[in-house]
Amino acid sequence: MPSELLELVLPDWGSLDTVRRSPVPFGLWTIGDQCLLHHWLDHAVNQGASTVRVFAADRPAAVRRVLEESTLWPVKTEFTAIAATAAAPAGALHADWLPGEPSPPAPTSGWELLARAAAMEEVWLDRMAGEPDFPLVSIGFACRIHPEAELIPPYFIGDEVFIGPGCEIGPYAVIGQGSVISGANRIAHSQVAAHSFVGPVTALENCLLDRGILFNLKHRARLDQLEPHLLATLEKSPSNVPLRDRLRAFYLFLRLGGARASARSRVTFDGRTLPGDPAAGLSNRAAWLPLVWQGKLPLYGVLPRTKEQFEALEPDWQQVLRHAPIGVFSYADCQGCHRPADPAEAIHAVYQASLPPATLLAAMSRFTRNLKAADLTSTSPLP
Repeated sequence: MPSELLELVLPDWGSLDTVRRSPVPFGLWTIGDQCLLHHWLDHAVNQGASTVRVFAADRPAAVRRVLEESTLWPVKTEFTAIAATAAAPAGALHADWLPGEPSPPAPTSGWELLARAAAMEEVWLDRMAGEPDFPLVSIGFACRIHPEAELIPPYFIGDEVFIGPGCEIGPYAVIGQGSVISGANRIAHSQVAAHSFVGPVTALENCLLDRGILFNLKHRARLDQLEPHLLATLEKSPSNVPLRDRLRAFYLFLRLGGARASARSRVTFDGRTLPGDPAAGLSNRAAWLPLVWQGKLPLYGVLPRTKEQFEALEPDWQQVLRHAPIGVFSYADCQGCHRPADPAEAIHAVYQASLPPATLLAAMSRFTRNLKAADLTSTSPLP
C-alpha cells in the first residue's frame, strides 16, 4: 500500500558548484523538461502520495519559492529548511538522482556535478524515448524546424524553438525553450539551456550551453568569452540594481565626497574584486558606489567578506550567506556593526539573508539618508 507521505531531502552541494556557479541549488537544476525536484513531484503523484515534505539546506529560500509555485501537482507540499542534510529524517529519500533508480556515488568536484546532471539527462531521455507517444512529447509547441534538419532520437526540444536547415540534433540532445539553432549545426550529448543562440556551423558534443557560457564536459573547459555570433544567450540579463538605487548611489557618492579607498583592491570569498579592503569599516563604502550605478553591485545587501572571514563562520552560517546578495550597505550598518570581523555583524547578516529582501529596506534607506561624509572615517558607532 503506498504511503500518503513522501519525505525528500535535496542535496547540499552548493559548495561543490565551483564550475557552473548556478544561481539555484542542484535540486532545482533542469533535467530534460523540468527541474529535478519536479521529477520527484511526478514520482510522488505516481506513487499515490498526498503530501510531499521537502527538506533543504542549500539556498532554502529558492526551494521554498519553487514549491510555492508548483501548483500543477495534485499534492500538498510542505517545506523545512535544515542546517545540513544529516538533519533530515532518517527515512527521507535523497532527491539527488532521478526517482526509481539507485543513486550513484556523490560528486566530489564541480565537474563531477555537471557530469552527474548530464548523466541524469541521458537516463531521462532513454526513458522518454521508450514511451509510445515519444514523437508527440519530444517537440514542444510553436517550434519551427526546417525540413532539412535531422532529428536523431532520443532528443527533447522545448517550446518556441527555431532550428535551421542542415542541423543535426541528437542523439541525447536537449534544446531549451525559446532557443535559436541556426543552420548546419550538430548538437549531440549536450544541453542547450533555454533562450540560447547557436550560430551557423557549430558543433557541440558533451557540452552545456547556459547563460551564454559554454561548458565542455569532455575536456573540462569553461568558456566565458564567446563570440556572440557563434554562441550566446538571448535572455536580457536582469539587473539586480533598480534605477532608483542607481540614482541614489550617485547622489550618495557626491554627498559623501567621492571615493576614499586606497588604490589596492581585495577579493571577496566569492571572487568579487572590490576597491580597498572589504573587511574594513565604512571607509571604503563611497568607493563602491560607482559599482551600483554601473549595475554591478546592489546598494543594499549583506556586507562582503574576505575568504578568511567567510571560512571563520560556523558551517550553517556559511550556507546561509554563501549565496546571499552582497551590497554597499547592510542591515548590520543600521545596528552599528560596520566590519565583518565584528561577531555581532554575522548575526545581523544571517538575519538579513533569511528574510525577504524588502523587509529591512526601510531601515537601510533611513541609514543612508542620515549618513554623512564624516561618518566614513569615524571609529565610534553611528546612531
